[in-house]
Amino acid sequence: MTPWGIRKRIKGALGRGATPGSADIVQHAVTYVLPDGTEHTIQAEEHYTLAMASQFLPSPIDTPCPDGQCGQCAVDILVDRGLEAASSGEVEVMQKWHKQAPGKKRLACHCRVGGPGAKVKVHRLFDFDAVKGE
Repeated sequence: MTPWGIRKRIKGALGRGATPGSADIVQHAVTYVLPDGTEHTIQAEEHYTLAMASQFLPSPIDTPCPDGQCGQCAVDILVDRGLEAASSGEVEVMQKWHKQAPGKKRLACHCRVGGPGAKVKVHRLFDFDAVKGE
């Protein structure tokens, strides 16, 4: 997040609102179906990736690579309403690792929220216990 985004949030929290000429933060409902079958609906900021928005889940989506090239954060799209079109980078990675174009399967680190109503099934969540060594 840029310093300007942080400032905007602090001003909003203090009740000062947006400055003239700046846009308000827009959020949309996104439903995640976790590997255990539970559903969580969160409010994701517009243009956040599914992986970024998953920070509000009990455990975020596991995204092993730093640059969106591994293809391991794939999620199944149950309802695609509210998701932005696939970028050329996402298409390239999907072709490389999953041998298909984005459609019913998308990469959480590339797929962006553009409106309300999306519903996705997550296959891998970040394992905090593995990091702690338990």
